[in-house]
Amino acid sequence: MKRERIRRRTLLSTAAGALAAGAVVPQSAHAADDAQEQLTDYAGHTTDDGRSVTVTSVTGQRLRLTAYGDQIVRVRAARAGESFLPDTHYEMVQPRSHSAMRGSLHARATEDTVEFRTAATDGPRVVLRKKPLRLEFYARDTGALLAKEDDGHGITWSGPNHTVAAEAFAPPQADERFLKAGHGVLGRTPRLDRTGDTVSHNYSGAVENPNNQAPAIVPFYLSSKGYGVFFNTTFDTTFSFGGSGGYGFHADGHDAGGARPQLDYFLINGPRFAQLLDRYTQLTGRPRLPQRSIFGLQMSDKNFADVSDQGWWREKVTRHRAAGFPFDHQVNDNRWREGSGSWSGSWFEFSRERWPDPAGYQKWAAGNGVTVTLDYNRNNTNEMAGWKGGPPPGYSFAVADLAGVKENNAVPDWSNRDTRAWVWKVFWDKALDPALKYPGDGLWIDEVDDLGAIPYTAKTADGRTWSEDRNAYFLNLHKGVGEEGWDPAGAGHIGPGKRPWTWCRGATAGQQRYGHYWTGDIDSTYDEMRNQIRGMQTAGLGGFPYANIDGGGFGHGEVISDAFYRNWPVGWSSLAPIWRPHGTASTKDKGKRASRWPLDQSPQAQADFARFGQLRYSLMPYVYTLAHQAAATGMPMARAMVIDHQDRPQAYTHDLQYMWGPSLLVAPITSEGEEQHIWLPAGAHWYDFWTDEKHTGSDTEDLSHTASTGETPLFVRAGAILPKYPYAQSTAYLTKRQLEMDVYAGADGVFDVVEDDGVTEAYRSGRQTSVTRLTFTDASTRVVIAHPKGSYEGAPDARRFLVRFHGLASPVGMRVDGGGTLPAFTSEAAALLSDKGAGCVWDAEAKVLSVVTPEIRMAKGGGKAVNVEPSGAPYPRVGGGTVHQAEAARLDSAFVIGSRHPGYTGTGYAEFTGTSAAGSTLAWTVTVPAAGEKRLLVRYANGGDADRPMDVDVHGTKVATLAMPPTGGWDTWATASFTADLPQGENVTVRAALTRSAGANIDSLTLL
Repeated sequence: MKRERIRRRTLLSTAAGALAAGAVVPQSAHAADDAQEQLTDYAGHTTDDGRSVTVTSVTGQRLRLTAYGDQIVRVRAARAGESFLPDTHYEMVQPRSHSAMRGSLHARATEDTVEFRTAATDGPRVVLRKKPLRLEFYARDTGALLAKEDDGHGITWSGPNHTVAAEAFAPPQADERFLKAGHGVLGRTPRLDRTGDTVSHNYSGAVENPNNQAPAIVPFYLSSKGYGVFFNTTFDTTFSFGGSGGYGFHADGHDAGGARPQLDYFLINGPRFAQLLDRYTQLTGRPRLPQRSIFGLQMSDKNFADVSDQGWWREKVTRHRAAGFPFDHQVNDNRWREGSGSWSGSWFEFSRERWPDPAGYQKWAAGNGVTVTLDYNRNNTNEMAGWKGGPPPGYSFAVADLAGVKENNAVPDWSNRDTRAWVWKVFWDKALDPALKYPGDGLWIDEVDDLGAIPYTAKTADGRTWSEDRNAYFLNLHKGVGEEGWDPAGAGHIGPGKRPWTWCRGATAGQQRYGHYWTGDIDSTYDEMRNQIRGMQTAGLGGFPYANIDGGGFGHGEVISDAFYRNWPVGWSSLAPIWRPHGTASTKDKGKRASRWPLDQSPQAQADFARFGQLRYSLMPYVYTLAHQAAATGMPMARAMVIDHQDRPQAYTHDLQYMWGPSLLVAPITSEGEEQHIWLPAGAHWYDFWTDEKHTGSDTEDLSHTASTGETPLFVRAGAILPKYPYAQSTAYLTKRQLEMDVYAGADGVFDVVEDDGVTEAYRSGRQTSVTRLTFTDASTRVVIAHPKGSYEGAPDARRFLVRFHGLASPVGMRVDGGGTLPAFTSEAAALLSDKGAGCVWDAEAKVLSVVTPEIRMAKGGGKAVNVEPSGAPYPRVGGGTVHQAEAARLDSAFVIGSRHPGYTGTGYAEFTGTSAAGSTLAWTVTVPAAGEKRLLVRYANGGDADRPMDVDVHGTKVATLAMPPTGGWDTWATASFTADLPQGENVTVRAALTRSAGANIDSLTLL
């Protein structure tokens, strides 16, 4: 990433850069231009193919309406003598949608109007006034007005050579509110509710890099009245949402020559926001689902730009995991590349010096649950194999057009298919060809957003002007890497065997069907954090549900405070779609605290990181289901409050909190020590996730809350079902043989868990996915778990379930499938380790009742798998032993915390490193209520072919030698038992020491 200091700009600037930032600006003078041309009176209409109607004015202008399914109407207007642009001229709309979204449009003329209806009784109804031609849009089933054109303007063409095409609506309804999808530069969004604002999100004009980074160009907005409008043009767009700017939108061709903007938009009927997002992404393309590993923790080497290499990565990940932290995805920034290994002078190819054995590294990564992103910087394009400068047959622009561009000898023109083919070939030849066996699961395509100095009049390879093509720059790039590069199944492509994770600094509507974006080199301040929280939500409102933001901010060399680290890279980022702490401060210059890795932080920050890591990874079936829903329907993973509460005014003002799926409400800490005002919507009870304290929702009074640093406020809706897996340190290690769920009493609930192989595109067929329905009935405290519908490669054939009931006043006896009352144990681990592997546990302090079922064989066609419900008997007397987890013991260097081998209890086990000598130990501190002879159990796994004995002592006195014979594999666990006289006390030390230079993996110690 280029090390340039960003100079902050005011968001109220009226410069071109401010327009790109989504600023509040005066209405364009074009709307009042005396030379503007308006639609004149009706002359006649014709019906085309049953779904389109073309209306002609008395002066030869044409207005065409087309049905896209039953809920979308496309509106296009052309001046006399001008042809409509081809449907696929702009590829923001998925090309196949033009034919696949068939619909019908019925026209009925009266003396004064032509009325249009789609086939759906709840679809839009369009009324066209004849003199002059003016459109009105209604909800057909309710008759409610959606929007209507302004009597005095409507559709107009104005500006030099009529290069401004505009739509002017009548003033919005008094209580109407507007949400603009996408965001301005650097992801910054000043507020979610844009009512009264004039907003432009475009590829930035001639402002200094890097201030013009990372716009999300989505010419789509949503109205609280239940409709959305998508403006189908890549010319610069401006939207005015009432106030002094009026209500409407226009596209500006900047009089650049070539094609002029046309008025072309889709009115999408809802009425609910979720329906609008579903229909919008059906039109422009469903978001591309990444591999499951992408939703784990991602870390980069940016803070270690002087030392990171192949060996550094292995050591860093290994040490990180050994301390118990999760890790999934490695993001390489510059150092992996051949040449200088820095921002400049290095290119897309593994460095022979720093990465001498990429194939060997990939073998290690595959065995250790690690996936890898490789980065490309635009400024080094000319260093890459086969680059040709200049316009076609070159891959760039005319030299004269690049005079004001930095690094202007390395500017690819992505509108040129040959350029796209060239860059994919480099990616393939240097890294992604499976025959090389190199790491490469993702592509980070950097600095493709700093070409604002190219003049509007510049010609692009597809024959258009830069004025028309610049907003399509990101889309063209991702089309080349996705549809044309990664996706085909033939030679030279990866095909469906592995999903891509491709992201660049900025986005164009429609890009979501190929790849993703991130918000660039942002500041490390709480002001920036607030902007990014809103930007994440507006990205989700525009078809980009996997918002990707530098956790803690890029920072421009700054070292962030401990509190800031705990609140943003840990607290908020772990509850966002992509968890990727990343910054630019150098550990060489500023010490290890410049790092974003948790092991380089304070003990409290490490504890917070471990806690939030365990939360995110255990919630992976919930998180990954949200990701699937986003890919299927466009529903954001992080939902703005307005999505679920469209009709409530509070939803539009509380834009620093959001719903994490249907059940969790997140309110990140965006200051230190200040009181937060959190809106818990009325009509539901809400549990504080951390304490289980219950709150009653209110639409008249906020919850006043002052959170401690690192304690991100998190609330759970009553009736929620949160599916979980046992915690593991990689999504590759998560076992699906045990499905857990936290259920919150106070309302009924249902949740459908979506699972697949996590890597391939096989889920797209619908035949390689399973859906498991979980249902909670509050009145009867009953959970019904269904057999999965469908299956996939690697799906478990049997499962144990663990159900936790929150919010109960007292414990009751529980049963499974009508059987007898389950025995009660001291802990979930004790129940799991009991003879039947089933039982219940009451946590009196938290008032949580846990139920562990026996393992149950899975069928594949749905239907009830198991009922968990009260038995009618009182809660039984607690029995069994007390389990002490090995990951909580004191470990010496022979052991680290591991989780790759399933079947453990707790959050992991003590994993033998294979490098120790005899005498290495792990020690537990246990409580013994009464002195005397006790039976103790050590649970272990030995995948070797010989005994791996350990001596056990109590307070230094040897009490037993455990042989620990082979168990048949590291995933197979057994128990070694012994008896010992234990003294009474709360701090009794039980220590196990290796007697040879090889040890077993240790799960737990149970005191009976």
